Amino acid sequence: MRRSSWVLASLFALAGCAIGPSLQSRMAAYIGASTEQLVKGLGVPDKQVNINGEKYFAYDRSYTQVEPPMGGFYGPFYGPYAGPVFGPAFPATVDVYGCETTFLLKDGKVVSFTLRGNDCR
Repeated sequence: MRRSSWVLASLFALAGCAIGPSLQSRMAAYIGASTEQLVKGLGVPDKQVNINGEKYFAYDRSYTQVEPPMGGFYGPFYGPYAGPVFGPAFPATVDVYGCETTFLLKDGKVVSFTLRGNDCR
């Protein structure tokens, strides 16, 4: 009994570390799918382009992450403005993350796709 509970606890611990499929593998599942299946799965594309009978559907996903400034301590100071002074030691940082997924459709079927951006995981 003791061994089985140890194995069970180990399995639960490892399950917490499980990571789902990558964006690459999730989008690859749409190859061969119809236009309707693509729109049903991902929604209406953000951009659509028709070139020589080929359709391109693009989906843009992006977000901005702002980290507030980190405070610093300056002091102690003496004189008319006695006491410590607190202020930003490091300025705020703003990071923009995004990924554009573009699907090529021929004859109403997904043929290929490309991923572009700094957050295509």
